[in-house]
Amino acid sequence: MGAIPLAKEATNSSSAPKQVDSTSEASGSLTPELVLALCGPIGSPLHVAADQAVSALGDFGYKAEKIRLSDLIRLNAQEVSIAVDQTSKFAEITSLIKAGDELRHAHGADVLTKLAIAKISADRQKQYGQFQDVANEAGTAPELRIRAQRICHVIDSVKNRAELDLLRLIYGDALFAIGVFSPLEVRKKNLEALRHLNEDDIERLIDTDSGEEFSHGQSVRDTFPRCDLFIRVDYPVNGPKEPDAVAQLVAKLRRFFRLIFRTAVVTPTADENAMYAAASASRNSACLSRQVGAAVTSAKGELLSVGWNDVPRSGGGLYGKPALRISATQPTQALEDERCYAQKGNKCHNDAEKEAIAAKIVESLREQGFIEPGKETAAIAAIVADTRVKDLIEFSRAVHAEMHAILSAGRSGGHGLVGGRLFVTTYPCHSCARHIVAAGIDEVIYIEPYRKSLATRLHSDALTEAADETWKVRLLQFDGIAPRRFIDLFEAGDRKSGGLLKLAGQFEALPTTHVSLRAIPRLEEVVVAEIQSKQLKLPPLVDKESLNA
Repeated sequence: MGAIPLAKEATNSSSAPKQVDSTSEASGSLTPELVLALCGPIGSPLHVAADQAVSALGDFGYKAEKIRLSDLIRLNAQEVSIAVDQTSKFAEITSLIKAGDELRHAHGADVLTKLAIAKISADRQKQYGQFQDVANEAGTAPELRIRAQRICHVIDSVKNRAELDLLRLIYGDALFAIGVFSPLEVRKKNLEALRHLNEDDIERLIDTDSGEEFSHGQSVRDTFPRCDLFIRVDYPVNGPKEPDAVAQLVAKLRRFFRLIFRTAVVTPTADENAMYAAASASRNSACLSRQVGAAVTSAKGELLSVGWNDVPRSGGGLYGKPALRISATQPTQALEDERCYAQKGNKCHNDAEKEAIAAKIVESLREQGFIEPGKETAAIAAIVADTRVKDLIEFSRAVHAEMHAILSAGRSGGHGLVGGRLFVTTYPCHSCARHIVAAGIDEVIYIEPYRKSLATRLHSDALTEAADETWKVRLLQFDGIAPRRFIDLFEAGDRKSGGLLKLAGQFEALPTTHVSLRAIPRLEEVVVAEIQSKQLKLPPLVDKESLNA
């Protein structure tokens, strides 16, 4: 390899190289700019959350603007030959969903956030001018200008995992995804009151919004669990409980921003600690399907045990933790790993059994003349892909995370299980649900929905998703800082000076994101070039007066 050249070498032997302090420039390029991406199932108060986020950021000296992806769809619906139907609210919403899906199909699953990124870039340039990515040889202080760029764009709302992935790729830790969730009955009331929809229309919209079966469709179920903050709003935003709903949003958002800017001493809640323990435990799993973690706490909030999904071994426990079996009648011996990934073929046993069931069904139908010879393979694939056979979970070799945690708590006494709480990274399956009820657990807190679960359908007498039905085991969406951002947001930083607590004021505090502005404009340029090449439309830019208002 050749020698690395200086930032700017002398043009002749008589002039000395100019000095550049790279450390100072790197730290000086850290930007306070933030991007918030909201995500949540239809009927959740996303628009109200966006308004409250803008208001709360104003207390920290930020200029914030909302970008509604539905507005970007309206602007570009004609590009995919779809007219937004305004004959009714239901027709308008469904046509917007269809136009959004077609835009994603024509231009990529993340096209709507590319439009948002292009607008963020244009707004910054109009407010602060073109970013000059050159070495600071003059010794000026560009960091003062960069640190004055206290701007935030609130994107309302992402519906597809590719959209969120692209935002994270461009903005890194300067992006915070906020999941806003209300229980199903509350969402129905919101849609009925705010959108004037009937019951059938509401059911169809909720089903469409939750998870479509093609990659370019919106799929909130897959996107929501990847958020950085989860806010559960238990009351409708229209009616007698509206003040309570808004108060919940305000309190949770303000706590979140105090954490980001470290303007107060904020420690994890009991729920955040327990969910972080569950998420950490999930990383032990070697299951081929998914990693799931669980944690059991007593009624007083004491952590009793953790669990994860994996294959059980003789002697108790699961393979991998610990590596040795210790028995009173046998010497200590190493156990060969017999999990699915380590076996010949590396195949998931549950998938193999589902294919065998489908093959048996096809064989029977062929013998009776319902399927033509030669079409067996296609029929098997269709059964596995698009029937209830694909949802079967009974043939997995793994102990589920919830059961592992409950068994572990039982081995250490078990008395704390009754009246306790179970924290799990994924909504419990119907198989675990009956054991959770029998164990005496009072409440289950989860992050990721699980569309295969029949828990509340099979056990409606004992399980509920309603927060006010306290006589049943409640299944509630997690509320708080996501495990993925637990460490960096609860990192204390420098809290004292001269032995005294010293925290920055709200207008001077910088976010803990530590993202350099040098990379962002370059990445945005590529996105803007793509948007321009496709001749897609952007909403009007924000001028200085409206941002400063």
